[in-house]
Amino acid sequence: MASGIKSKKILLVSTDRTFLQDTRTAFAASDVIELLTVDKSVNELRGEVQETDFGALIVDMDAAKLEEIESLQRIMRRLEGRVPVVVVTQEFNAAAVRILVQLKVADFLVKPITTADLVRSVVRALQGPGREENTESQIYTFMPAAGGVGTTTLALQTAFQLHHSVTRGASTCVVDLNFQQGACAEYLDLEPRFDITEIENQPERLDRQLLDVMLSKHASGLCVLAAPTRPSEMRSFKTDVVVRMLDLVSAYFDNVVIDMPRTWFPWTETVLLGSNKLYIVAEMTVPCLRHTQRLIQAIYETAGREVKPNVIVNRFEQKMFDNGIKQADVQDILGEHFVGGISNNYRLVREAVDRGVPLHDID
Repeated sequence: MASGIKSKKILLVSTDRTFLQDTRTAFAASDVIELLTVDKSVNELRGEVQETDFGALIVDMDAAKLEEIESLQRIMRRLEGRVPVVVVTQEFNAAAVRILVQLKVADFLVKPITTADLVRSVVRALQGPGREENTESQIYTFMPAAGGVGTTTLALQTAFQLHHSVTRGASTCVVDLNFQQGACAEYLDLEPRFDITEIENQPERLDRQLLDVMLSKHASGLCVLAAPTRPSEMRSFKTDVVVRMLDLVSAYFDNVVIDMPRTWFPWTETVLLGSNKLYIVAEMTVPCLRHTQRLIQAIYETAGREVKPNVIVNRFEQKMFDNGIKQADVQDILGEHFVGGISNNYRLVREAVDRGVPLHDID
């Protein structure tokens, strides 16, 4: 995680005693990063940022206050781009985002934040703008073989696991490409904020500033890019729009999880080719498994052998004494594409969805 870090000292500027203590605790266990703190507001800073040899600066401020923004501008000028700056702010609005982007801060986080998110942000800032080969964004795409098979649930739970993974815990964004019937935001009790009309005719308008405004953020730190659904409209967009959206998301998140619609659009092939992992979600019925076979064939015919579909059978049940479908039948039908099954626990899933929380939060 710390490979590529050019300096192990970071400076935190804050008057928030709780935030100072939480941040000290978060970095205390690190033998790579040493945290230095200044108990002052950004307005009170004078020569501290130049007198100390450090590799990154964390500024806790109110980005809605003009005088604090002006103080940050002075600091950025003094640093002359030598030191990455991570801004933590209580306020979050379009004007503040625009200014912070223009100042070219390394990252900005909105309180309340988890210490894990802050640590990841600082590590990325210390590593510099160039990503190492093994830190490129990983894209995981989930595609339904039929309606109601649980694709959204599996996509979201995968995103939670990636976001809090012990081995690769990193910033994660869920992208709901089911513009007509998507439910990612609703499953997490979030308001979908992605206004497609803003960019459908001018995809180049979507930049980091606009992306941050349109992201929905879960209490866990997970981000969701989802548009309000329009059940009465079969909306289709140019491939350029989807490509621009995914390029931007993958540039700012370590993990991207995509929830695909059942319908095959002109941009579907592009998404599949850009995915590191593709999972088809199916269920244990003969019609669904047969359609899964056809879907696998369609993927090979359109995207070629560069894309390898992996099939997850949801609500998987192994019955010893039953005339229904057994695991051996599933393996015979799907062959090497079958990668596993998820057991059926409807009560647990329903409660998690109703509460807008991950499954592991349910007692």
